[in-house]
Amino acid sequence: MSLSREIFWDVNYETIDWHKNYQWVICRVLDRGSLRDWHELNKIYTQEQIIESATGARYLSKKTVHWLHNIFNLPLSKFRCYNLMQSSHEPWIY
Repeated sequence: MSLSREIFWDVNYETIDWHKNYQWVICRVLDRGSLRDWHELNKIYTQEQIIESATGARYLSKKTVHWLHNIFNLPLSKFRCYNLMQSSHEPWIY
């Protein structure tokens, strides 16, 4: 693989099962990777796998969600993490 090792700082890069754990890998790259990593991701995985992983993710940053919304022309409501963000309320400050 030619994805940046820094993205996977907390695991052993050599033992990652790139196909079995593709959803985790894709979400990690989307949220923490560079543009070069994005291009590599598109060489490794299909657009369907990327969309499936992104829309099903429990967490992606707002910036990542909006970027993917524009790239794939998907409604924000398709992203699970976007819907979860909308349902969480800020605590009341007295």
